[in-house]
Amino acid sequence: MKSAPPIILRPGLAAAVLALAGTLLAPAAVDPKAPAPSAASAKVPAATNTVSLVVTFPKSTFNPSVTAGRDPFFPTSKRRFPKPPEVKSPEVKPTPPPVAGTNAPAIAAGNTGNPAVAPSVPAPPPPDVIGSANLSLRGIVANATKKWAVVHTGAKSYDFAQGEELLIRLPQDRTLKVRCIAIHPRSAVFQAEGETTTKELFLREGL
Repeated sequence: MKSAPPIILRPGLAAAVLALAGTLLAPAAVDPKAPAPSAASAKVPAATNTVSLVVTFPKSTFNPSVTAGRDPFFPTSKRRFPKPPEVKSPEVKPTPPPVAGTNAPAIAAGNTGNPAVAPSVPAPPPPDVIGSANLSLRGIVANATKKWAVVHTGAKSYDFAQGEELLIRLPQDRTLKVRCIAIHPRSAVFQAEGETTTKELFLREGL
C-alpha cells in the first residue's frame, strides 16, 4: 500500500492560511468596561413615547316621529304619517211593504177615503234588442221600383229591402235575425226575430 504524498506549502502561502484560521477560531472580543446584563433587564421591554388612547364611538339612534325630520332613504314616503280613521256609512235597511190585514196606515186613492189599494207597478219596457245590438242606418238607396236600407252592425254592412229578413253578424261572434218592416225617406223600421216591438233607425244629419 502506497502512502499519500506530503503537502508542501510555500512560506508565504502557509503564513496566510494560519492567519485566516486564527481569525475564524478566535473568540469574540468583549469590552471589559461594559456592565454585565442582568436577568431583570433582559425581561423589561424598552420604554417608548407611545400613549395608549381609548376612543368611544357614539351609537346611532333613529327617531320615527313625523316631526323629527325626513326619512333619508324614502324622502317622499308617507308611511310614517298616521292613517285617518275609516268612517263607515250607516247601513240603510229597506222598509218592508205593508201587509194586508195589519194595522199599517191605509193608502187612500185621491184622498177620498176609499179603501187602501196597492199602488200599481208599471210594467218594465220591452227590451230593445235592435238598439242594444248597436245597429245604425248608413243610407237609403232607391230606384224606380225598389228601395234598400243600408244597415251597419259594427262588423259588416247589410242591404235590406222592404219586407226582407236577414241573419246578420254582430261583434263578438253573435248573430241576430232582423226583418225590415218599412223604409221611409230618412228612416227605416226593423223588427228582431221573436220580438213584438219594432225599432225605427234614422239617418245621421248630413247623410
